[in-house]
Amino acid sequence: MNYLERSVGNKKILWLKQYNRYLVLELSAYDVIKRKLEGQDRKIISAHISKSYHLPESEAKRYVGEIVTMIKQLSDYNIGDRGNSLNPSSVDIPNHFYSTKCYKINELTFHVQYGSYHLEHLNHQKFAHLESNLSNIPDHQFQVFQNGEQSVLLVNGKIIGQWLPENDHYLSGKFSMELLNAMYHRTESDWMGVFHASAISNKEKCMLFLGDSGSGKSTTCAVLMASGFNLLADDFVPVDGSTGSVYSFPAAVSVKKSAITSLIDFFPELEAADEFAYPEMDKTVRFLPPVLQSDNSSMGYPCKALVFVKYKEDSGMTIEKLPSDVAFPKLVPDSWISPIEENASRFLDWFLGISCYQLIYSDNDRMVNAIQKLFSDDL
Repeated sequence: MNYLERSVGNKKILWLKQYNRYLVLELSAYDVIKRKLEGQDRKIISAHISKSYHLPESEAKRYVGEIVTMIKQLSDYNIGDRGNSLNPSSVDIPNHFYSTKCYKINELTFHVQYGSYHLEHLNHQKFAHLESNLSNIPDHQFQVFQNGEQSVLLVNGKIIGQWLPENDHYLSGKFSMELLNAMYHRTESDWMGVFHASAISNKEKCMLFLGDSGSGKSTTCAVLMASGFNLLADDFVPVDGSTGSVYSFPAAVSVKKSAITSLIDFFPELEAADEFAYPEMDKTVRFLPPVLQSDNSSMGYPCKALVFVKYKEDSGMTIEKLPSDVAFPKLVPDSWISPIEENASRFLDWFLGISCYQLIYSDNDRMVNAIQKLFSDDL
């Protein structure tokens, strides 16, 4: 199968296997792409579009041409340097490292050797709250270091990949993925996806909070954490491929400078917390360690809803259903979705089985009350 399709409202979601790309399409555009993928001649497709959608022949030809050009452009889509072209023989492992850290997660110990201040800065602060005394025999050994112009990640002696400096975010993501796999004794193919979101649970179900950078999703989840909910993950939310359950990931919450004032009353420790600048991401943050729960360390939670959040001053609080065809393009771009066809199919079914909402607020109490009602189907 070269593609997967699902209906959403009066549109179609199309997954193109060759590119691992998702498109939300009007029915006419879907008609063109599907026929092209099935090998139909362009002239035949144009004639069909002209007849079916009552377009003049010239207009149908132009429309089909635009859609075909769009498909061709997908082949030029730059997926970034994800480290897949590494030649192991060209890697020189340093004799000395800038630092060695030990993290303890789910009773597992991870020794991580950073080759430079920059590489430590890129990853360490998210996991600093997990630091433990160095053990003699760690369960897992990570090494991150420079090899010429590129950064290299080794896990338990195996070369995972290499990245150019402009793709540090891929290195950081792969670092977290390898931690995740070790935590749950999984491989990358076991996960349906990892979402750029924050997730909280009520110990029975969970919700994902999504939004553009600066929308307030991490702040929202911090407020909910202070109100008795469990924080499962921030910025890196893993979803199991076989069950669709959301799993915890123990990275600290990154609180942007602009959100500190609104969270000080809930978390006084933020006032004295160190600030860390990430110029490449255009942000300065302080890190808030999650309250680690013993009951969510090894189990996943079914997802109750996807909530697209926006903190807007003096807006009070509004929450309303968001159509799936509007929500889907907001979910996919910043997420990692498994390229495996079975996982892609499960992802589409998972998404279409979950309600989506748009939350705009400035009143914390009303926001917390709305989320409580949403969990209890009382909204």
